[in-house]
Amino acid sequence: MAIDASKFTIDGSGNIRQVSAFVPGTDTRYPTLDLHAWLQDLADNPSASGDDLVSILGSNPSELAGKRNAARPMALTLLPTMNLNDATAQWFNFGSVEQDAGQTLYTGLKVLGTNPANTPIYITQNNAKITKSWADSEIANFQILVKAKSGGALIAGGDLPAGSVAVYSRKYGQTFSHFDVSLSAGGEQVAAISTAADGNVSLSAAAAEAVWNTMTVAAGDTNQDLGNGNGSKLYKGTITLNGTTTLAQAYQALMWACSESSTATVVGVPGWRYRKLNTNYAENAAAPFGNFAGGKFFLAQGWFIAGVMSADSKNYQLIAHDGTTQSPPTSVQVQIAGLVAGDYVIAARDNGSGGFLNDTTLASTASVGATSVTLTAAPGDTPTGAGYIRINGKPHTYTGRAGNVISGLSPAVPAGGYASGLPVFIPFVDAVASGATISSGAFQFSAPFTVRYKVRNGGGSPIVPFESTLSVTEAGGSGNTVRTADA
Repeated sequence: MAIDASKFTIDGSGNIRQVSAFVPGTDTRYPTLDLHAWLQDLADNPSASGDDLVSILGSNPSELAGKRNAARPMALTLLPTMNLNDATAQWFNFGSVEQDAGQTLYTGLKVLGTNPANTPIYITQNNAKITKSWADSEIANFQILVKAKSGGALIAGGDLPAGSVAVYSRKYGQTFSHFDVSLSAGGEQVAAISTAADGNVSLSAAAAEAVWNTMTVAAGDTNQDLGNGNGSKLYKGTITLNGTTTLAQAYQALMWACSESSTATVVGVPGWRYRKLNTNYAENAAAPFGNFAGGKFFLAQGWFIAGVMSADSKNYQLIAHDGTTQSPPTSVQVQIAGLVAGDYVIAARDNGSGGFLNDTTLASTASVGATSVTLTAAPGDTPTGAGYIRINGKPHTYTGRAGNVISGLSPAVPAGGYASGLPVFIPFVDAVASGATISSGAFQFSAPFTVRYKVRNGGGSPIVPFESTLSVTEAGGSGNTVRTADA
């Protein structure tokens, strides 16, 4: 579109200035190509007139890097003393403007993406928000000029390289997005910003802030063992809840703390530009502290969470400093139903070939009468308290496990002893049922697996031997007996 000359003046020193302040969302920005066209139109006048002191008597006021083309952003150079100031630069977009013999550069910035209507945008430069010269309603067609160079030097980028800015959208109640952009090359640079309504946010901003005020969020090394069999892991910060805050509330409070309007400080930086706990971690742009989905909080890397309510004790997942995913242990059981008293039941891990899997072997010889044995490895996903064990096929019960050592063996090691290397498996159930169901001791679930179980009764309630399999998941595992009378 043609420049509205009534909005600008050009004095004898080449200062291009606005007549009135630009009103974001109301006034129209002009492409830099139109600024060039207007200056060239003035430059072919026989003499200067009005408040635009440009004519054929003066120097060429501007030039383009390339041919005129309304379809592509323009890199415009103002010559020799022609110049914009920051306020006037707000009137232009779709390209860049270089002036003062390359000492000053305004670069075009275009924001693209899929966002709800009136999604707010803010831009940081050298770790500070730049003054908004745009309206939230402009998100559908967001193009502005941002000063990238002043006094011959690229403007400091703070946490980013010089000449760079970060474009953010962090509206509480929506997912977040940010994009780092280098403006040093001029032209028009693109930032991709996409957000959506956050269905996990139900608290008002005020209520989320109130929850935030009950929490402690601090950086600092901490070694923690979740008791999930993975041992102690290093985390770089701790979120401490007060014992009455749900994980869903904590997520919302943390999203508020990182929103554009937040006044919170997170590990020493304003929450509205907090991204991640450690420079080596991957960012989670949509939710800096981690995502919430399906009633579960998937925390960003490096964060440990303390003070979790018992009802939420399984509803979170961590990523330790070493990048390993850590989940709190899930205590489950294996249960066989459809029984009658007197049924003998054995249930153990399936070997995939119609039998029971030998979990491990004896690590050393067990002498006659011994009530403890040492295994080569302590099998996972089996009861760690009292339970059952088969050594070379012979049944025993035990009262305790400590690492690879099984104690309280009953009966004790029989005559002849047990030689090192004999096969061992630890059944979930290996006993006579006293009622309609029989259950294993509790154990910590780590991954799905299959259990094979057998039910037999040749005495008071004889049945055809029954055998089947069941799947064990984080909810445990259960199987049912089909009783067919053995005439």
